[in-house]
Amino acid sequence: MDLPLTLRTALDLALEHVKPSELARATREVSDRYRQTDGQPYYLRTARDVLAYAAFRLPATYAATSAALHEIKGTMPDWRPNSLLDAGAGPGSASWAAVDTWPSIIDFELVETDGRMISLGRALMAADRNLSAARWTQSDLNHWSPDGHCDLVVMSYALGELDEPQRSDLVRRVWEQSSGVLVLIEPGTPAGFEVIRHARADLIALGAQVVAPCPHSSACPMAAGDWCHFSQRLARSRAHRDAKRVSIGYEDEKYSYVAVARVPATPASARVLRHPQIRPGHIRLELCTNDGLQHRIVSKRDTLSFREARHASWGSGLPSHPRREDRTQHAGK
Repeated sequence: MDLPLTLRTALDLALEHVKPSELARATREVSDRYRQTDGQPYYLRTARDVLAYAAFRLPATYAATSAALHEIKGTMPDWRPNSLLDAGAGPGSASWAAVDTWPSIIDFELVETDGRMISLGRALMAADRNLSAARWTQSDLNHWSPDGHCDLVVMSYALGELDEPQRSDLVRRVWEQSSGVLVLIEPGTPAGFEVIRHARADLIALGAQVVAPCPHSSACPMAAGDWCHFSQRLARSRAHRDAKRVSIGYEDEKYSYVAVARVPATPASARVLRHPQIRPGHIRLELCTNDGLQHRIVSKRDTLSFREARHASWGSGLPSHPRREDRTQHAGK
């Protein structure tokens, strides 16, 4: 996956006067402060820090958000959202991903606490005809007072920066803001998944229907010590490589997410949780299903199921239930 050409060009333009050595140093300092402060907002101290963040994190955030949104779109192919709320927007990565997924979106509202991040986001969005009219609100999410409703609400890589009691309150407020779909995305780490798992439980208690990645709205069946996450490969630009001081032209962004809806959706019948293992005559799948976690062996004798399994990948949904020829075992049995 690559950034849209318009965004990539605008980001390159924003970074053109920053020397590679300065970008790499700022990236290292921002990364160190982020780990030391558990992601609290004050890890960004200067305008140069904001540019460094955009160089090394915007592409990854965009890629993870885009991958999640496209999975959600598959559960509701006829849905056409018109409005978006991007809560904890950073430089607006999720808004770019959303309009790429649903070009029908014409009304954008973004909430971000850092004024320098807003300035960068506005500069980037000036290059896009639809996004250039986006409305920005500078506010800490804990003190933000929502006004009105949006078809799609996305909170990407923001919930985990709050304390746990604050998260539940914010999850309730953003759910109330959504008239269609709410999407929460966090890093694909054990800690990131726990943030998503707790938010998912809060949303179900509020009456939300889970549409992705889970095939059900029951309690999460993931065992303690394990975590549900996915991966999206993204291309690194020259600025991205300079910021990280790496030569490899790609990286894999791990992420966890949950999407809930007030509108009709058809969740996948099962979600692939690991890379499929292709063996002679069969394929082994690790799945989350309506009946919990399962190990499924799809035989080549069942042509349709086997074809579906051959096209499946880590994170993808399966469109149908297993045939009689499939052998299914509940995880741990």
